[in-house]
Amino acid sequence: MQLTSTSEEDRSLRPSPPSLWSRLNRPLVPCVVAFFGWLGFALARWQIWAKGHLSLFIMAGHVYTHRAQLPRGLLLVPSAGYDGQFYYRLALDPANWHATAFGITMDQSYRYTRIGYPLVAWIFSLGQHQLVPVVLVVINLLAVAVMAMLGGIFARESGRHALWGLAFAAYFGLVISVGRDTAEPLAEACMLGGLLAYRRAMPSRGGLGGSSPRASTAMYLLAAALFAVGAITRETILLAPAAIAVTRLIAIARRRENPGLADLTWVAPAAVYGLVEVAVHFAVKGEFPLLANSNRNLTVPFTATVDALKYEFANINTSHLSPIDIALLEYATVGIFILAGLAVLFVTTAPAHERLAFVFFVLQLGLLSSQIWNSTFGDGRSLIEPYLLALVLLIATPRRYLNWQYLGLVAACAVPALLVVARRRVLYM
Repeated sequence: MQLTSTSEEDRSLRPSPPSLWSRLNRPLVPCVVAFFGWLGFALARWQIWAKGHLSLFIMAGHVYTHRAQLPRGLLLVPSAGYDGQFYYRLALDPANWHATAFGITMDQSYRYTRIGYPLVAWIFSLGQHQLVPVVLVVINLLAVAVMAMLGGIFARESGRHALWGLAFAAYFGLVISVGRDTAEPLAEACMLGGLLAYRRAMPSRGGLGGSSPRASTAMYLLAAALFAVGAITRETILLAPAAIAVTRLIAIARRRENPGLADLTWVAPAAVYGLVEVAVHFAVKGEFPLLANSNRNLTVPFTATVDALKYEFANINTSHLSPIDIALLEYATVGIFILAGLAVLFVTTAPAHERLAFVFFVLQLGLLSSQIWNSTFGDGRSLIEPYLLALVLLIATPRRYLNWQYLGLVAACAVPALLVVARRRVLYM
Protein backbone atom coordinates (compact mmCIF):
# COMPACT_ATOMS: atom_id res chain seq x y z
CA MET A 1 0.00 0.00 0.00
CA GLN A 2 1.30 3.41 -0.94
CA LEU A 3 0.09 6.45 0.92
CA THR A 4 0.22 9.64 -1.14
CA SER A 5 -1.33 13.06 -0.90
CA THR A 6 -3.96 14.17 -3.35
CA SER A 7 -2.35 15.40 -6.52
CA GLU A 8 -3.14 18.62 -8.34
CA GLU A 9 -4.54 16.50 -11.17
CA ASP A 10 -6.99 14.79 -8.81
CA ARG A 11 -8.14 18.08 -7.41
CA SER A 12 -8.70 19.50 -10.89
CA LEU A 13 -11.14 16.67 -11.64
CA ARG A 14 -13.46 17.79 -8.86
CA PRO A 15 -16.24 20.07 -10.06
CA SER A 16 -15.60 23.59 -8.84
CA PRO A 17 -18.56 25.49 -7.41
CA PRO A 18 -20.06 28.09 -9.74
CA SER A 19 -18.86 31.62 -9.21
CA LEU A 20 -21.11 34.30 -7.77
CA TRP A 21 -21.24 36.00 -11.18
CA SER A 22 -22.57 32.85 -12.83
CA ARG A 23 -25.08 32.28 -10.03
CA LEU A 24 -26.42 35.78 -10.62
CA ASN A 25 -26.90 35.01 -14.32
CA ARG A 26 -30.58 34.20 -13.90
CA PRO A 27 -33.51 36.40 -15.03
CA LEU A 28 -35.06 36.03 -11.57
CA VAL A 29 -32.17 38.04 -10.08
CA PRO A 30 -32.88 41.36 -11.86
CA CYS A 31 -36.57 40.69 -11.21
CA VAL A 32 -36.02 40.54 -7.44
CA VAL A 33 -33.56 43.46 -7.41
CA ALA A 34 -35.94 45.65 -9.43
CA PHE A 35 -38.89 44.76 -7.21
CA PHE A 36 -37.15 45.68 -3.98
CA GLY A 37 -35.57 48.78 -5.52
CA TRP A 38 -38.92 50.13 -6.66
CA LEU A 39 -40.55 48.99 -3.42
CA GLY A 40 -38.02 51.18 -1.62
CA PHE A 41 -39.04 54.14 -3.74
CA ALA A 42 -42.76 53.49 -3.16
CA LEU A 43 -42.25 53.22 0.61
CA ALA A 44 -40.18 56.41 0.67
CA ARG A 45 -42.79 58.34 -1.32
CA TRP A 46 -45.58 56.91 0.86
CA GLN A 47 -43.92 57.98 4.09
CA ILE A 48 -42.25 61.27 3.08
CA TRP A 49 -44.47 62.92 0.49
CA ALA A 50 -47.79 61.15 1.16
CA LYS A 51 -47.32 61.22 4.96
CA GLY A 52 -48.53 57.63 5.21
CA HIS A 53 -51.66 58.11 3.03
CA LEU A 54 -51.40 55.64 0.15
CA SER A 55 -54.55 57.01 -1.50
CA LEU A 56 -52.57 60.13 -2.45
CA PHE A 57 -50.78 57.98 -5.06
CA ILE A 58 -54.08 58.09 -6.97
CA MET A 59 -53.60 61.84 -7.43
CA ALA A 60 -57.30 62.71 -7.34
CA GLY A 61 -57.62 66.49 -7.74
CA HIS A 62 -60.32 69.07 -7.26
CA VAL A 63 -61.22 69.54 -10.95
CA TYR A 64 -62.70 66.12 -11.74
CA THR A 65 -63.93 65.09 -8.31
CA HIS A 66 -67.04 65.66 -6.23
CA ARG A 67 -65.88 65.53 -2.64
CA ALA A 68 -69.16 64.41 -1.09
CA GLN A 69 -69.42 61.40 -3.42
CA LEU A 70 -65.83 60.14 -3.15
CA PRO A 71 -65.14 56.74 -1.56
CA ARG A 72 -64.32 56.94 2.10
CA GLY A 73 -60.65 57.51 2.86
CA LEU A 74 -59.71 58.92 -0.54
CA LEU A 75 -57.65 62.09 -0.06
CA LEU A 76 -57.30 64.83 -2.67
CA VAL A 77 -54.11 66.49 -3.85
CA PRO A 78 -54.00 70.31 -4.07
CA SER A 79 -54.07 70.37 -7.89
CA ALA A 80 -56.19 69.31 -10.85
CA GLY A 81 -55.02 65.76 -10.25
CA TYR A 82 -53.45 63.26 -12.63
CA ASP A 83 -54.29 60.22 -14.74
CA GLY A 84 -54.23 57.84 -11.77
CA GLN A 85 -57.60 59.16 -10.60
CA PHE A 86 -59.26 57.83 -13.78
CA TYR A 87 -57.59 54.42 -13.51
CA TYR A 88 -58.71 54.25 -9.87
CA ARG A 89 -62.28 55.16 -10.75
CA LEU A 90 -62.48 52.39 -13.39
CA ALA A 91 -60.83 49.91 -11.02
CA LEU A 92 -63.74 50.37 -8.61
CA ASP A 93 -66.12 49.08 -11.29
CA PRO A 94 -64.74 48.51 -14.83
CA ALA A 95 -68.27 48.06 -16.19
CA ASN A 96 -69.48 51.48 -15.04
CA TRP A 97 -69.02 53.78 -18.02
CA HIS A 98 -71.10 56.69 -16.82
CA ALA A 99 -69.53 60.11 -17.15
CA THR A 100 -69.43 60.45 -13.37
CA ALA A 101 -69.15 57.57 -10.91
CA PHE A 102 -67.77 57.25 -7.39
CA GLY A 103 -67.36 61.02 -7.28
CA ILE A 104 -64.95 61.19 -10.25
CA THR A 105 -65.85 62.58 -13.68
CA MET A 106 -64.03 61.33 -16.77
CA ASP A 107 -62.34 64.06 -18.79
CA GLN A 108 -61.97 62.18 -22.10
CA SER A 109 -63.69 59.19 -23.70
CA TYR A 110 -60.40 57.44 -24.46
CA ARG A 111 -59.94 56.79 -20.72
CA TYR A 112 -62.44 53.93 -21.05
CA THR A 113 -60.37 52.19 -23.74
CA ARG A 114 -57.45 51.96 -21.29
CA ILE A 115 -59.33 49.41 -19.25
CA GLY A 116 -56.56 46.80 -18.86
CA TYR A 117 -54.86 48.15 -15.72
CA PRO A 118 -58.14 48.94 -13.89
CA LEU A 119 -59.56 45.54 -14.84
CA VAL A 120 -56.55 43.70 -13.42
CA ALA A 121 -56.78 45.83 -10.26
CA TRP A 122 -60.50 45.06 -9.93
CA ILE A 123 -59.82 41.34 -10.27
CA PHE A 124 -57.05 41.25 -7.68
CA SER A 125 -58.90 43.53 -5.26
CA LEU A 126 -61.85 41.10 -5.46
CA GLY A 127 -64.14 44.05 -5.99
CA GLN A 128 -63.30 45.43 -2.53
CA HIS A 129 -63.01 49.19 -2.91
CA GLN A 130 -60.80 49.67 0.14
CA LEU A 131 -58.16 47.38 -1.37
CA VAL A 132 -57.90 49.17 -4.73
CA PRO A 133 -55.33 51.83 -3.71
CA VAL A 134 -52.97 49.11 -2.44
CA VAL A 135 -53.55 46.79 -5.40
CA LEU A 136 -52.84 49.55 -7.95
CA VAL A 137 -49.39 50.09 -6.41
CA VAL A 138 -48.64 46.37 -6.03
CA ILE A 139 -49.53 45.66 -9.68
CA ASN A 140 -47.08 48.31 -10.84
CA LEU A 141 -44.31 47.02 -8.56
CA LEU A 142 -44.79 43.49 -9.86
CA ALA A 143 -45.00 44.70 -13.48
CA VAL A 144 -41.72 46.64 -13.21
CA ALA A 145 -40.10 43.52 -11.73
CA VAL A 146 -41.44 41.46 -14.65
CA MET A 147 -39.99 44.01 -17.08
CA ALA A 148 -36.57 43.45 -15.50
CA MET A 149 -37.01 39.68 -15.67
CA LEU A 150 -38.01 39.80 -19.34
CA GLY A 151 -35.04 42.05 -20.01
CA GLY A 152 -32.86 39.42 -18.36
CA ILE A 153 -34.34 36.77 -20.64
CA PHE A 154 -33.69 38.92 -23.70
CA ALA A 155 -30.10 39.32 -22.49
CA ARG A 156 -29.59 35.60 -21.89
CA GLU A 157 -30.95 34.75 -25.33
CA SER A 158 -28.40 37.14 -26.84
CA GLY A 159 -25.53 35.60 -24.90
CA ARG A 160 -25.28 38.43 -22.37
CA HIS A 161 -25.58 38.40 -18.58
CA ALA A 162 -29.09 38.44 -17.13
CA LEU A 163 -28.29 41.46 -14.96
CA TRP A 164 -28.60 43.64 -18.06
CA GLY A 165 -32.30 43.19 -17.43
CA LEU A 166 -32.04 45.81 -14.69
CA ALA A 167 -31.71 48.49 -17.39
CA PHE A 168 -35.28 47.75 -18.50
CA ALA A 169 -36.55 48.78 -15.06
CA ALA A 170 -34.30 51.85 -14.82
CA TYR A 171 -36.39 54.22 -16.94
CA PHE A 172 -36.98 57.49 -15.10
CA GLY A 173 -40.61 57.79 -16.25
CA LEU A 174 -41.50 54.70 -14.22
CA VAL A 175 -41.16 56.94 -11.17
CA ILE A 176 -44.41 58.61 -12.23
CA SER A 177 -46.08 55.29 -13.07
CA VAL A 178 -45.29 53.71 -9.71
CA GLY A 179 -45.79 56.90 -7.74
CA ARG A 180 -49.07 57.96 -9.37
CA ASP A 181 -50.84 54.71 -10.28
CA THR A 182 -50.60 54.87 -14.07
CA ALA A 183 -50.61 52.00 -16.54
CA GLU A 184 -47.17 52.00 -18.18
CA PRO A 185 -45.55 49.15 -16.19
CA LEU A 186 -48.34 46.67 -17.01
CA ALA A 187 -48.53 47.76 -20.64
CA GLU A 188 -44.76 47.57 -21.19
CA ALA A 189 -44.51 44.20 -19.45
CA CYS A 190 -47.19 42.92 -21.84
CA MET A 191 -45.34 44.35 -24.83
CA LEU A 192 -41.97 42.86 -23.84
CA GLY A 193 -43.61 39.53 -23.02
CA GLY A 194 -45.40 39.51 -26.37
CA LEU A 195 -42.20 40.27 -28.28
CA LEU A 196 -40.33 37.55 -26.42
CA ALA A 197 -43.09 34.97 -26.98
CA TYR A 198 -43.24 35.81 -30.69
CA ARG A 199 -39.47 35.61 -30.98
CA ARG A 200 -39.47 32.16 -29.38
CA ALA A 201 -42.21 30.96 -31.71
CA MET A 202 -40.26 31.93 -34.84
CA PRO A 203 -38.72 28.80 -36.38
CA SER A 204 -35.97 30.79 -38.07
CA ARG A 205 -34.78 32.04 -34.67
CA GLY A 206 -34.09 28.55 -33.42
CA GLY A 207 -36.63 29.05 -30.68
CA LEU A 208 -39.36 26.80 -29.43
CA GLY A 209 -41.19 26.97 -32.72
CA GLY A 210 -38.34 25.24 -34.52
CA SER A 211 -38.41 22.11 -32.35
CA SER A 212 -42.03 21.74 -31.26
CA PRO A 213 -45.10 22.82 -33.26
CA ARG A 214 -47.18 22.61 -30.10
CA ALA A 215 -44.83 24.90 -28.22
CA SER A 216 -44.75 27.28 -31.17
CA THR A 217 -48.55 27.42 -31.19
CA ALA A 218 -48.60 28.16 -27.47
CA MET A 219 -46.09 30.99 -27.92
CA TYR A 220 -48.10 32.57 -30.73
CA LEU A 221 -51.26 32.43 -28.61
CA LEU A 222 -49.41 33.87 -25.63
CA ALA A 223 -48.01 36.70 -27.75
CA ALA A 224 -51.47 37.49 -29.13
CA ALA A 225 -52.97 37.55 -25.62
CA LEU A 226 -50.22 39.75 -24.18
CA PHE A 227 -50.38 42.23 -27.05
CA ALA A 228 -54.18 42.37 -26.68
CA VAL A 229 -53.99 43.12 -22.95
CA GLY A 230 -51.26 45.69 -23.64
CA ALA A 231 -53.37 47.38 -26.32
CA ILE A 232 -56.32 47.98 -23.99
CA THR A 233 -53.93 49.16 -21.29
CA ARG A 234 -51.95 51.65 -23.38
CA GLU A 235 -52.85 51.91 -27.05
CA THR A 236 -49.35 52.81 -28.23
CA ILE A 237 -48.42 49.17 -27.61
CA LEU A 238 -50.21 48.43 -30.90
CA LEU A 239 -47.15 49.69 -32.77
CA ALA A 240 -45.31 46.49 -31.77
CA PRO A 241 -47.84 44.09 -33.37
CA ALA A 242 -48.12 46.59 -36.24
CA ALA A 243 -44.43 46.01 -36.94
CA ILE A 244 -45.10 42.26 -36.93
CA ALA A 245 -47.97 42.84 -39.35
CA VAL A 246 -45.73 44.71 -41.79
CA THR A 247 -43.04 42.02 -41.78
CA ARG A 248 -45.62 39.24 -42.08
CA LEU A 249 -47.51 40.87 -44.95
CA ILE A 250 -44.27 41.53 -46.84
CA ALA A 251 -43.21 37.90 -46.37
CA ILE A 252 -46.63 36.67 -47.53
CA ALA A 253 -46.58 39.00 -50.57
CA ARG A 254 -43.17 37.63 -51.52
CA ARG A 255 -44.48 34.07 -51.04
CA ARG A 256 -41.93 33.36 -48.34
CA GLU A 257 -44.66 32.70 -45.79
CA ASN A 258 -48.29 31.62 -45.81
CA PRO A 259 -51.02 33.15 -43.66
CA GLY A 260 -51.21 31.27 -40.40
CA LEU A 261 -51.30 31.32 -36.64
CA ALA A 262 -48.45 33.82 -36.50
CA ASP A 263 -50.81 36.45 -37.90
CA LEU A 264 -53.03 36.11 -34.85
CA THR A 265 -50.36 38.05 -32.95
CA TRP A 266 -51.28 41.24 -34.78
CA VAL A 267 -54.88 40.56 -35.78
CA ALA A 268 -56.06 39.72 -32.24
CA PRO A 269 -54.78 42.87 -30.47
CA ALA A 270 -56.10 45.10 -33.27
CA ALA A 271 -59.49 43.35 -33.10
CA VAL A 272 -59.70 43.54 -29.30
CA TYR A 273 -58.78 47.20 -29.25
CA GLY A 274 -61.21 47.90 -32.10
CA LEU A 275 -64.07 46.21 -30.25
CA VAL A 276 -63.38 48.22 -27.10
CA GLU A 277 -63.14 51.39 -29.19
CA VAL A 278 -66.54 50.77 -30.80
CA ALA A 279 -68.12 49.75 -27.49
CA VAL A 280 -66.94 52.96 -25.81
CA HIS A 281 -68.12 55.05 -28.77
CA PHE A 282 -71.68 53.75 -28.53
CA ALA A 283 -71.82 53.60 -24.73
CA VAL A 284 -70.28 57.00 -24.00
CA LYS A 285 -71.41 58.78 -27.20
CA GLY A 286 -69.47 61.54 -28.93
CA GLU A 287 -66.49 61.05 -31.23
CA PHE A 288 -64.51 57.85 -31.33
CA PRO A 289 -62.04 57.66 -28.42
CA LEU A 290 -59.11 57.22 -30.81
CA LEU A 291 -59.99 60.51 -32.51
CA ALA A 292 -60.34 62.27 -29.15
CA ASN A 293 -56.96 60.88 -28.14
CA SER A 294 -55.35 61.96 -31.40
CA ASN A 295 -56.77 65.48 -31.22
CA ARG A 296 -55.44 65.90 -27.68
CA ASN A 297 -52.09 64.11 -27.78
CA LEU A 298 -50.93 64.21 -31.42
CA THR A 299 -49.92 67.10 -33.69
CA VAL A 300 -47.99 67.98 -36.85
CA PRO A 301 -44.79 65.88 -36.84
CA PHE A 302 -41.96 67.28 -34.68
CA THR A 303 -43.46 70.76 -34.27
CA ALA A 304 -44.24 70.33 -30.56
CA THR A 305 -40.89 68.61 -30.03
CA VAL A 306 -38.91 71.47 -31.55
CA ASP A 307 -40.97 74.14 -29.76
CA ALA A 308 -40.52 72.44 -26.39
CA LEU A 309 -36.76 72.08 -26.82
CA LYS A 310 -36.41 75.70 -27.92
CA TYR A 311 -38.32 76.89 -24.86
CA GLU A 312 -36.40 74.71 -22.44
CA PHE A 313 -32.97 75.60 -23.81
CA ALA A 314 -33.93 79.28 -23.57
CA ASN A 315 -34.97 78.86 -19.92
CA ILE A 316 -32.14 76.77 -18.49
CA ASN A 317 -31.57 77.64 -14.84
CA THR A 318 -27.91 77.73 -13.84
CA SER A 319 -28.50 78.57 -10.17
CA HIS A 320 -30.36 75.40 -9.23
CA LEU A 321 -31.89 72.28 -10.82
CA SER A 322 -35.26 73.51 -12.06
CA PRO A 323 -38.11 71.42 -13.57
CA ILE A 324 -37.00 72.60 -17.02
CA ASP A 325 -33.42 71.45 -16.36
CA ILE A 326 -34.76 68.06 -15.28
CA ALA A 327 -36.88 67.84 -18.44
CA LEU A 328 -33.79 68.49 -20.56
CA LEU A 329 -31.93 65.76 -18.67
CA GLU A 330 -34.81 63.38 -19.39
CA TYR A 331 -34.93 64.25 -23.08
CA ALA A 332 -31.15 63.93 -23.36
CA THR A 333 -31.36 60.46 -21.80
CA VAL A 334 -34.03 59.30 -24.23
CA GLY A 335 -32.03 60.86 -27.07
CA ILE A 336 -28.90 58.90 -26.14
CA PHE A 337 -30.78 55.60 -26.23
CA ILE A 338 -32.50 56.48 -29.50
CA LEU A 339 -29.18 57.37 -31.15
CA ALA A 340 -27.60 54.19 -29.79
CA GLY A 341 -30.51 52.14 -31.13
CA LEU A 342 -30.24 53.78 -34.54
CA ALA A 343 -26.48 53.16 -34.56
CA VAL A 344 -26.93 49.38 -34.20
CA LEU A 345 -30.10 49.12 -36.28
CA PHE A 346 -28.41 47.27 -39.15
CA VAL A 347 -25.94 45.17 -37.15
CA THR A 348 -28.12 43.92 -34.29
CA THR A 349 -29.30 40.32 -34.39
CA ALA A 350 -32.77 41.35 -33.20
CA PRO A 351 -35.41 40.19 -35.71
CA ALA A 352 -36.74 42.61 -38.31
CA HIS A 353 -40.07 43.24 -36.58
CA GLU A 354 -38.31 44.40 -33.39
CA ARG A 355 -36.12 46.79 -35.35
CA LEU A 356 -39.17 48.10 -37.20
CA ALA A 357 -41.09 48.50 -33.94
CA PHE A 358 -38.23 50.62 -32.60
CA VAL A 359 -38.45 52.86 -35.69
CA PHE A 360 -42.23 53.13 -35.30
CA PHE A 361 -41.91 54.18 -31.65
CA VAL A 362 -39.23 56.75 -32.47
CA LEU A 363 -41.39 58.26 -35.22
CA GLN A 364 -44.34 58.31 -32.84
CA LEU A 365 -42.39 60.61 -30.53
CA GLY A 366 -42.38 63.24 -33.24
CA LEU A 367 -46.18 63.17 -33.40
CA LEU A 368 -46.71 63.89 -29.70
CA SER A 369 -48.34 67.22 -28.91
CA SER A 370 -47.32 70.00 -26.56
CA GLN A 371 -49.64 68.37 -24.02
CA ILE A 372 -46.80 65.89 -23.50
CA TRP A 373 -43.63 67.69 -24.61
CA ASN A 374 -44.31 70.85 -22.58
CA SER A 375 -45.20 68.96 -19.42
CA THR A 376 -42.65 68.98 -16.60
CA PHE A 377 -45.15 67.14 -14.39
CA GLY A 378 -45.21 63.83 -16.26
CA ASP A 379 -41.42 63.31 -16.30
CA GLY A 380 -41.39 61.64 -19.70
CA ARG A 381 -43.47 58.59 -18.78
CA SER A 382 -45.00 58.65 -22.28
CA LEU A 383 -41.60 58.27 -23.96
CA ILE A 384 -40.78 54.83 -22.58
CA GLU A 385 -41.21 52.56 -25.62
CA PRO A 386 -38.25 53.88 -27.69
CA TYR A 387 -36.07 53.43 -24.60
CA LEU A 388 -37.15 49.80 -24.13
CA LEU A 389 -36.86 48.85 -27.81
CA ALA A 390 -33.44 50.49 -28.00
CA LEU A 391 -32.34 48.23 -25.13
CA VAL A 392 -33.70 45.18 -26.95
CA LEU A 393 -31.64 46.10 -30.04
CA LEU A 394 -28.50 46.98 -28.06
CA ILE A 395 -28.51 43.77 -26.06
CA ALA A 396 -28.92 41.73 -29.24
CA THR A 397 -25.95 43.43 -30.91
CA PRO A 398 -22.90 41.16 -31.33
CA ARG A 399 -19.94 41.92 -29.08
CA ARG A 400 -17.69 42.73 -32.01
CA TYR A 401 -19.84 45.82 -32.55
CA LEU A 402 -20.83 46.54 -28.94
CA ASN A 403 -18.78 45.07 -26.10
CA TRP A 404 -19.94 45.11 -22.50
CA GLN A 405 -18.00 48.26 -21.66
CA TYR A 406 -19.75 50.36 -24.31
CA LEU A 407 -23.11 48.76 -23.55
CA GLY A 408 -22.55 49.55 -19.87
CA LEU A 409 -21.69 53.13 -20.74
CA VAL A 410 -24.97 53.55 -22.61
CA ALA A 411 -27.00 51.83 -19.87
CA ALA A 412 -25.38 54.00 -17.20
CA CYS A 413 -26.78 57.09 -18.93
CA ALA A 414 -30.20 56.14 -17.54
CA VAL A 415 -29.05 56.41 -13.92
CA PRO A 416 -28.71 60.21 -13.40
CA ALA A 417 -32.23 60.98 -14.63
CA LEU A 418 -33.65 58.09 -12.61
CA LEU A 419 -32.02 59.30 -9.39
CA VAL A 420 -33.00 62.93 -9.94
CA VAL A 421 -36.64 62.16 -10.75
CA ALA A 422 -36.97 59.59 -7.94
CA ARG A 423 -35.63 62.05 -5.37
CA ARG A 424 -37.92 64.77 -6.67
CA ARG A 425 -41.03 62.58 -6.41
CA VAL A 426 -40.14 61.26 -2.96
CA LEU A 427 -40.09 64.85 -1.71
CA TYR A 428 -42.69 66.55 -3.87
CA MET A 429 -45.97 65.84 -5.62
